[in-house]
Amino acid sequence: MEKHIKVGVGVMIIHDNQILMGHRNAHYEDTGGIYQPDCWCLPGGKQEFDETIYECAKREVKEETNLHIDDLHIVNVVDDFQKDKHFVTIHVMAKKYDGKLQVMEPDKQDEWRWFSLNELPKNIYLPSLKFIEFYLNKNKRSVNHINR
Repeated sequence: MEKHIKVGVGVMIIHDNQILMGHRNAHYEDTGGIYQPDCWCLPGGKQEFDETIYECAKREVKEETNLHIDDLHIVNVVDDFQKDKHFVTIHVMAKKYDGKLQVMEPDKQDEWRWFSLNELPKNIYLPSLKFIEFYLNKNKRSVNHINR
């Protein structure tokens, strides 16, 4: 079996010192990404062929949350590994959004919620956790609840 590196895009939507996170359904099936059910994650997903990074970020956020995002910036790039999987994950920050927040893919995420950067949930999806930690360390902030 030939192995390939894939590209993932994680999006941090930030508003009033809060970020949007979705709860991954405990029963959702592996779709070929980094598989980690029953945890909190930033919106995002796999980049498609012939799609820019920002187009992917906008599409994934719209598909998952019903929100339109803008004022996008690449913040960081990391490697994410899981048995037989290797993703290069691009961290994108969105400082503007509009629309009505909705659970659009209930088989994947069963809830979307805004969390203060000072009080994050426990059990954060590892690729999202890397993004949040990088952002907080870059901005020298502390967090009360980041558990692995």
